[in-house]
Amino acid sequence: MATKPPQGGSPVQSELRIVILGNAGEDKDEVVKSVLNCENLTPEKVGLCTLHQSEQAGRKISVVEAPGWDKLTPDRIKEETVRSVLLCPPGPHALLLVIPVKTLSEEPSVEEINAAETHMELLSERVWKHTIVLFACDDGVEEPAIQEHIHSAEKILEKCGRRFYVLQKSIGESPSQISELYKKIDDLVEENCGDFFLPQVYCEVIQQNTQEASGATELRHRRGSLEENPPNLNKDKGDSEKKKETLESANHSPLEDTPKFTLQIKQFVVILMGAIGALIGAVAGAENGVSGSCSGIVFGVIVVQIRVEELLL
Repeated sequence: MATKPPQGGSPVQSELRIVILGNAGEDKDEVVKSVLNCENLTPEKVGLCTLHQSEQAGRKISVVEAPGWDKLTPDRIKEETVRSVLLCPPGPHALLLVIPVKTLSEEPSVEEINAAETHMELLSERVWKHTIVLFACDDGVEEPAIQEHIHSAEKILEKCGRRFYVLQKSIGESPSQISELYKKIDDLVEENCGDFFLPQVYCEVIQQNTQEASGATELRHRRGSLEENPPNLNKDKGDSEKKKETLESANHSPLEDTPKFTLQIKQFVVILMGAIGALIGAVAGAENGVSGSCSGIVFGVIVVQIRVEELLL
């Protein structure tokens, strides 16, 4: 929830969640004390991360300090970096990347800047939208040294929209810097419309739930369509029967009637040839009279019929 300050201006969050990262060691501890405006901290250790909580001007402040990455394995670095943002659920409003500023001769090298960029992006590219680079200065550091450090971190500053703040170590003697730093953080929150950094693990769960919800919605649409326009099973049955009749008709061949036709031809040929055989037998037996003619007819019919049947088989 955001509240409006009495003097007006941009709204501020009633709760502020901050993660402090970097390979700065003691410098990060000083930053935590400055942000919480407290010298005697009562931290809670979770893994290698440290959780601090306090209240300032009615605002609940949660600060998580992530460990440095100089003495950790790559897997442990990723584990603790992810843990740091999970310790302030649902996610931090701001991530402060601490770069120590000591002397001009100790400005961060290209390797150190690349390492800071790589370890920040273990949380995904989205992390830069919520990042402020914090230059933590020792006492007595002059302006040229500060500018050289800012120039060395140009690559990171471009990624985070050139959001940075120079914090002097003598913060206890200058409380106005605390107000300026909180103003910087509140401006960042306002720029992000009150949004906070959502860890990648949460994004994956949200994406999975969105896909499942989308699939369920599509399934409901399909069911609704079937209920509004149910398939006509009787029509399908009638179509199937028509297709069956057509198929049977197509499979029915005129050749199935061939045996009947062949039988009729055989009968006709037998009768015809029998008549011819009888005629030939009668002529041949006429020389022996009427009895010879009759015998010739009978013999001719029998012989011809036997021969014809042999041919037709």
